[in-house]
Amino acid sequence: MNAAFAWMLVSFGFLTIAGFPLAFAMILACIVYFMLAGEPLYLVAQQFFNGIDFFTIMAIPFFMLAGELMVASGTANRLLKFAQLLVGRLRGGTGYVNILASMLFGGCSGSSIADIAALGRMQTEMMTRSGFSREFSAALTVSTSIKGAIIPPSIPIVLVGAVTGTSIGGMLIGGLVPGLLVAIAMAIAVFITTRRQNIERSGKKTAREAVRIILASLPFLAMPGIILGGILSGIFTPTEASAAAVGWGFVLLLAETKFKPDPKLLWRIFLRSATLSAAVLMLTGASNVFSWVLASEQVPALVARTIFAITENPILVLLIINVFLLIWGLFMDMLPAIFIVLPILMPLTGELGIDPVHFGVFATFNLVIGLITPPYGTALFTGSIVLGIPIERMVKHMLPFFLAAIAVLLLITYVPETILFLPRLMDLL
Repeated sequence: MNAAFAWMLVSFGFLTIAGFPLAFAMILACIVYFMLAGEPLYLVAQQFFNGIDFFTIMAIPFFMLAGELMVASGTANRLLKFAQLLVGRLRGGTGYVNILASMLFGGCSGSSIADIAALGRMQTEMMTRSGFSREFSAALTVSTSIKGAIIPPSIPIVLVGAVTGTSIGGMLIGGLVPGLLVAIAMAIAVFITTRRQNIERSGKKTAREAVRIILASLPFLAMPGIILGGILSGIFTPTEASAAAVGWGFVLLLAETKFKPDPKLLWRIFLRSATLSAAVLMLTGASNVFSWVLASEQVPALVARTIFAITENPILVLLIINVFLLIWGLFMDMLPAIFIVLPILMPLTGELGIDPVHFGVFATFNLVIGLITPPYGTALFTGSIVLGIPIERMVKHMLPFFLAAIAVLLLITYVPETILFLPRLMDLL
């Protein structure tokens, strides 16, 4: 390790601890490196621009805007009623409603945080009324939100594809089966933990009520269909699908407001989407500069040599990577791992003969689990604020759902076809 690189790491650590935004900490640390290494500073701007200068990354602001439009158009309430119609009659049905509604809404928003913010309060109140404890209801609501960050249109997967150069279309479709598997695993956890409790079932709907709920839900259920159907059929690229999702979101918002949307509401939607998109794109560009320095200093090769010095067994190497990422999720946010750690680990896929799409999806799912693990889980904090329940009271009920997620993680890690089957079928690999 040369002096310039050592000073860059020290600068990055100091700036991060001092509270600088991650993007600025990476850029300033890289400037320190370029100055001490005698490299021209224009490379900072060049590599930053290269990190955001490709068409596919436009999917990020479009998907964010589509999610905001779906929230504003009343999607959450309609999807919750639709889920209740399908599975509410089962014993412990409101728990299954919670899981299904989160999965449906995740197919619109691509974000765990949006899932909790839009559905959380309604889901928790619904489960509490049927006999679940408020703490258990909140724990399930927070836990099920991770599906929103893995099934299409997963924003974390788009980011991973952007910073690692992996097929975003292949990864988005590859995240579909893991999303379904985690929903099934959490449903099993709900069944096991509540089978002896006296939980009320939802009231039976008349045929007329059922038809009315289905018809009211269809326009909102079309959003995942537009995204997935467009990509799977080859009509859309992921970026074009995100733009089509925005168009449909506007149609639903206009219909909800009877073609008289509140200008203030539209301004808030655009402002929030633009702000979040700008922050993510800043991180993407900054991480490209940071990754360029890491590659120049041969850090990925060093990491590979270190891991292979421990073991060359692919099964154990994947286990080491998973344990490392799970520990990361305990103490750090998901975004630094996506922008800094995954570009370092991705070259290992070639050494191990792992398909990059497979690695990208299971690594993303691993980091998504970190959203619900204390002490730093972002979704955990969001759930506590939205639902008004202290974190410690939720956490003690989350163990079954955490174990369910870990079981799915191990399955998709060691059975690659759970991820690769659909992308291969769609010729996206």
